[in-house]
Amino acid sequence: MSRNFKIFLVVVLLSLPFWWMMNILEKNLEDFFYSWEMEKNPPSIFISQIAQNYIIKASVSVVESKIPEDFEITAESAISVEIDQAGNERVLFSKEEIKKMPMASITKLMTALIASEFYYPSLKVQISKVAVGQEEEYGRLKVGEILTVENLLHVILIESSNDAAFALGEIIGIEGFLDLMNLKARDMGLENSKFFNLTGLDPENSNQPINYSTVRDLVKLTGYLLKNPLILEILSKKEYELYLENGVFHHTLQNTNELLGEIPGIVGGKTGFTERAGGCLLLIMEGSGPGNYLVNIVLNSSRKFEEMRKLIELTR
Repeated sequence: MSRNFKIFLVVVLLSLPFWWMMNILEKNLEDFFYSWEMEKNPPSIFISQIAQNYIIKASVSVVESKIPEDFEITAESAISVEIDQAGNERVLFSKEEIKKMPMASITKLMTALIASEFYYPSLKVQISKVAVGQEEEYGRLKVGEILTVENLLHVILIESSNDAAFALGEIIGIEGFLDLMNLKARDMGLENSKFFNLTGLDPENSNQPINYSTVRDLVKLTGYLLKNPLILEILSKKEYELYLENGVFHHTLQNTNELLGEIPGIVGGKTGFTERAGGCLLLIMEGSGPGNYLVNIVLNSSRKFEEMRKLIELTR
């Protein structure tokens, strides 16, 4: 055995403890950061976020369409996206798509989603005095009336009733329901959305937080809702005859979306308006191919229906 080889062998043997300790250190660091991430984000949410980030990066493509030079839309934020059967998105038009904006009653899409996923549709709900005391009188609900969750979903999505939204939240408690809305938003990857109430109403005090989202986040929410048959069916109805749980006719609901039934291909949508949010409108339409959907959204528009028509003409 040569002298140089002996020296090399000694060096290797002496270095083994060092590399062994380095491997332990590396593993401990990996375990620490993994545990820290798991504590900050529960496993289901953490995994979902990774999946969402991958899907978002992989499935969104932007179409560089030739927008006419004279095309104008006054809405502060707007977007038009086509979603195919696999969930891939094709952006046809966007304006301030990641700007955080008040969304008014578009909030009720998340309220309805939570109610549809956590309650049985046949669950009976008695309307409380507090629920009836919410701003506005859409839905015409009265104290003591009993309706099923499914019928309340019709009232909230067709006539945009604040009373119905509050009544759905009271079943498990308003704060708990809000927690579910925000947890769901986080789980779905709605990174720029936050809910502080179930209705989308402006807070009484201007210093209080207001529900906000972005048109990009609302496209994600819509993509999720497309897999919920009950909500999609309700959004498609221009009218609905509402009955109490005891079979007594209440009244005929009239959809607040005036474009429904006017423009061919509209699947459904949700309107909204408050002083701070302005006019808001989310519209789902049939896409360019079977199983495809076109999602158009305008936020803070003084002429939401007119501008939605312009957006449809531009992107269809």
